[in-house]
Amino acid sequence: MKKQRPALIFLVCYIAYVSIYIARLNLSMASPALTETGVINTAQIGLLGSMFSVIYACGRLLNGFLGDSRSPVFMICTGLTLCGAANILVGFLPPFVAMVVLWAANAYAQSMLWSSILCVVTRIYDPLVAKRRTSLMVTSVATGNILGIVLNTLIISAFGVRFAFVIPGAFTLFMSLPVYLLTRSIGSESASYGHHAPFSDLLHDSGVRKTVIPAVLHGVIKDNVSLWMTVYFVDTFKIDLNQSSYFVLFIPVVGFAGRMLYPFFFKLCKEKQERVSLIFFLVCAFSCLPLFIGTPHPIVSAVCLGLIYAAVSVINTSILSIFPLDYAESGNVASVSGIMDFSTYLGAGIGSFVFGLVIDNFGYSPMYIIWAAISVLSFVFMLLTRKKKSA
Repeated sequence: MKKQRPALIFLVCYIAYVSIYIARLNLSMASPALTETGVINTAQIGLLGSMFSVIYACGRLLNGFLGDSRSPVFMICTGLTLCGAANILVGFLPPFVAMVVLWAANAYAQSMLWSSILCVVTRIYDPLVAKRRTSLMVTSVATGNILGIVLNTLIISAFGVRFAFVIPGAFTLFMSLPVYLLTRSIGSESASYGHHAPFSDLLHDSGVRKTVIPAVLHGVIKDNVSLWMTVYFVDTFKIDLNQSSYFVLFIPVVGFAGRMLYPFFFKLCKEKQERVSLIFFLVCAFSCLPLFIGTPHPIVSAVCLGLIYAAVSVINTSILSIFPLDYAESGNVASVSGIMDFSTYLGAGIGSFVFGLVIDNFGYSPMYIIWAAISVLSFVFMLLTRKKKSA
């Protein structure tokens, strides 16, 4: 398999993963128009975001385990198809209850992809090359965020809010075809390595257990930056969607830079992913300070949120992408990836629900205070577990 067009397979998987982020960030970009027209309110947006994260988290746990025993083509193509169909149906702006069901289906569908994409990377490249390619594959998240902001803003301005769901959904459906054609001959992890460590063994693995806590804690911040950034700029600075898009676009651009520079940070920290995470939890904490001390200028807010997003993106790469590759020899890349993603999105789901209520009643400052406290707590926990391990 390693000789069969790995660069093309990598590119198609990259674009496929970008497409689901466009079909996820559309809710954030459409939220001002949805609230202004009375389709849904801020609390309901928070509920959708929270529900997405919880369903995605549970789906990642289940699909991570399935991803080691099912072929990547089945997992990825099924996820792309369901994601596309759910988004197209949301574009009809059904009643809120139906929207909840469809957005839940979108969340589960998207949870089917990442573990299987990691399996594809480990199958088409040698182990040393796979880690470098994985750090590049991770940039698809930031690319998806950037394109999600740009494309969804243009779509809403040109065609209306409905098409922010219909067009990304259609593109996601289309991407299932090239993925099928290029990955249909790639087998599952367990079939490739001839064995598969029991899931229960992973739950007792010391490396997995000490990584779960920072995964949950950074998850409280991770997707909530994307979910609330557009509404934050519109509400706080009284600017319209087109103006706010200039500020919110800066945030994933900085995140993209953080992910692209990950190999540099990893090497600087002597290839210790824990050290990388420690440094960037501190970056995240300090970047929150100007946001809850007062109401800074929109540019200052964009810079701070950009640094926060970049910091959690780097941490996210360490925990969700680099760490699971250490379990390739036991055939558990997808399972460990699923556990880490479950933990991360469980934190994100809790955060989305809580922040929706907090913002409605107290504004945005308490959210940034919580982010700072979480970053400090994560830093202390990781520092203590590292010292315990070295002792």
